[in-house]
Amino acid sequence: MAPTEVDHCISPKTLDFLIEAAGLHVQASTDKKTIVPEWCLDHQQPRPGKLLIKPIHEPAHRVIKLCGRDDSSWIRKNNRYYSGVRKPAPSVTSKRTGMAKNLSVAQYQRHLVHLMMRIFALRTGASPFTLILDDLNQGSKTLLDELFRRAMSRNINIVYLTFDQAVKPHPYIRHIPIYHDVTGDQVLAEIDRAMKDFHTSIVIVDSLHDLLNHKKVEMAALLNLVAVKYSSMLFGIWHQDVLPATAEADAYTPQTLDVIKYMATTIITCKSFAHMLAIKAAKERSLPEPTHGLLQGAEGIVQCLEANDIRGIVLEAEFRRKSGRPESGTYFLRPSRQSDYNAPLPGMFLGTLKQEFVTLLDLVPSYASKEVTDMVKAAAEEIQSTFDLGLTEKQKQARDGVVLPYYDAQKSMGDAGEGGRILYDMGSEDDFDEEEDEI
Repeated sequence: MAPTEVDHCISPKTLDFLIEAAGLHVQASTDKKTIVPEWCLDHQQPRPGKLLIKPIHEPAHRVIKLCGRDDSSWIRKNNRYYSGVRKPAPSVTSKRTGMAKNLSVAQYQRHLVHLMMRIFALRTGASPFTLILDDLNQGSKTLLDELFRRAMSRNINIVYLTFDQAVKPHPYIRHIPIYHDVTGDQVLAEIDRAMKDFHTSIVIVDSLHDLLNHKKVEMAALLNLVAVKYSSMLFGIWHQDVLPATAEADAYTPQTLDVIKYMATTIITCKSFAHMLAIKAAKERSLPEPTHGLLQGAEGIVQCLEANDIRGIVLEAEFRRKSGRPESGTYFLRPSRQSDYNAPLPGMFLGTLKQEFVTLLDLVPSYASKEVTDMVKAAAEEIQSTFDLGLTEKQKQARDGVVLPYYDAQKSMGDAGEGGRILYDMGSEDDFDEEEDEI
């Protein structure tokens, strides 16, 4: 092999080994760095597509992106549908090469927030069917109002099927009242008519119990119409306070709620923020969780005083992947403000969202603050009893004024004596026989 000059730096030990392995004879006056075989040159040069040394980069800080007033990624422009085949937007998923790495606490929290952000952003492939569970202690009105605002800010068609509301909530919303005498086929026809002129829509049903049991609408037909035919999202509300109607002939048939939970891709349970604080206090004291409303079992109690907290709503969400693996998280959603949205564009009722404000419950200052923890500890130190064990100031003064017998005899020269002794002087009336002790 012909010797070749190379500019790469090689350690002396490696150079001696390579020269010996190649069978070269080098004189003492010859520089060893200028004599390297060609195969060594190919070995030292990096191959295309591979890095011998990976550069170390400092982790960059994540910057929260704020949506502009005319952000094209948020607003669904030209939502009208004219012709063509309806297909959902392709979801970009990165292929994993190897085992998944363990996430830190901050990364896991960002991941959970991102899952809920996809639901509120009303992305087509986020969740075809979202089941919302509420009750008298915490209704879903705050959640529904936020879904309406997000849809109007993105220029998405809204179809609202109502049993409990006869008045149209907003001119932008396509309101379909179904509390009167209509059949299930007529309800599906109205939904089809309201969605056929738009590319993207959301359908919200305020009472799935009445729709399935009274109107006899098949859940599979409704989901096939909304999620399959029009590639849209379906939000259904189920009131947990409504008792299921079970017939004797359907004793072995599963409950309707269990079937719906099996079909749902996301399940959101509404909780009161005040109740969650009470549950946290009970957990800190290792006590069973308190019950509220009908679960208390008390006669006449239907709704507790802390129901429907105005500070916000707690959402216990369960997200189900295509593989069937669930992921759960507890979130806090405060009522939206006018400052959360930009100024609306011409022809729109609401502007784009500036910044996402739904967060995890553990990150809420009023839930995880030190003041709340101190209040929990103070409540734990109090004695729980049906009567008052404390003393008033008058009772404390009377207790201090009580003179105990032979108390002064236990002190000598102003200092405390041995203590615990009671000195007793026998009187003439005491009958004591000294001979009894001798027997």
